[in-house]
Amino acid sequence: MKAEELLPDNQNQVTINGQEIRKGSIGAFLLNCKTVINLDKNSNEYKTAMSNIKEQALLLEKIGLFEVFEIKIPEIREVLKNS
Repeated sequence: MKAEELLPDNQNQVTINGQEIRKGSIGAFLLNCKTVINLDKNSNEYKTAMSNIKEQALLLEKIGLFEVFEIKIPEIREVLKNS
């Protein structure tokens, strides 16, 4: 399956396993994960990114993303374990 078959250009969301997913959800999660790698854990930017990760992880877990992909960043793995 190609991306445009799942979510055509004129469509901004899709329902998977009963969960509505917006276009860009996985990309935003990935960027937030990459952002926290180089940040001071006490910075506001780190805290904001981790908050976004927690929120996004709940959604992505419901569609089965973490059944297929393993998170290597320990802090994010811990967030997923506690979600």
